Amino acid sequence: MADPRDNACRQRIRNNSKLMPVSISILSPLLYLMIGLGLGRAPFEIKSRASALLTKLVIPLVIIYNIATHRPGVFAVMAATMVMMLSLMLLSRLKTRDPVHALCFSYLNIGWLGMPVASTLFGDGAAMLFIAAYVGSSLLGNSVGVGLMAQGGSLKTRARETLKAPPVWALLVGVACIPLGPLLEAHAAAPYQALKFLMSFLGMSILGIWLSATRLRAADFGQSLRVAALRAAAIAALVSLFIMLCRQLDIRLVLENQAALYLLCLLPPAANIIVLETHYMKSGRSASLIACGTCISIVAIGVYVAVVKLL
Repeated sequence: MADPRDNACRQRIRNNSKLMPVSISILSPLLYLMIGLGLGRAPFEIKSRASALLTKLVIPLVIIYNIATHRPGVFAVMAATMVMMLSLMLLSRLKTRDPVHALCFSYLNIGWLGMPVASTLFGDGAAMLFIAAYVGSSLLGNSVGVGLMAQGGSLKTRARETLKAPPVWALLVGVACIPLGPLLEAHAAAPYQALKFLMSFLGMSILGIWLSATRLRAADFGQSLRVAALRAAAIAALVSLFIMLCRQLDIRLVLENQAALYLLCLLPPAANIIVLETHYMKSGRSASLIACGTCISIVAIGVYVAVVKLL
């Protein structure tokens, strides 16, 4: 008969072996964030160059690779993300007509926070899923977002701004490269892993640099917490409905990455909102809301990932 103490010892060893990779995986994005917070206090300016490198080169190349080597379900995730954003916009308009608050409620930071975290903590399947979600959110965010912010801007203006967005041309190039998908998988896997690391490192570091330069107020934290809770509940319901649909259609990409997909519930408003607001409305009201939402999200994501990985 086995000694209960031996069983208890083996269980502790198994638990410790699970804890170690979880701790390392959670600490990596936090380490990159801390590096960014330190760089934000440096005497030289690095944010704009790092942002340009991330948004105009690294993320588009990651998108091209994932679209060219895509699994079934990628385009369904894109469409579902756009439907989710539109639903959130309609929900926000029940309370306010303010375009800044509408975008802060519906346009999520999938690029700088969602993709790096999902890629680092949940692997390649989650990375592909979040790439699809990012492309869908960028398509809608850069079109509807411009429409909300431009206050009367023409359809031509919105179309031009949407087509200029790097995720859009990256999507088109990726679709054109689909026949080369097997070749890319065979010969570009190592460069892709390097690009994934750069995406995670730059995304979290830029967030850290950005947060270090933003003033945070207690009142904004309270408002952001209430908005984050309502948004999380709404997205959880929409994601659950989407997963039910994917079960019926047997979309394996989604079914195999359900835990990662629910990360969408915890993401903050997209940093791109402040860019749109500054350009079209000549104001910066969203800065503190985005910064507070990002701080709340980082804590919530850390707790969520720790719980999911330990279960």
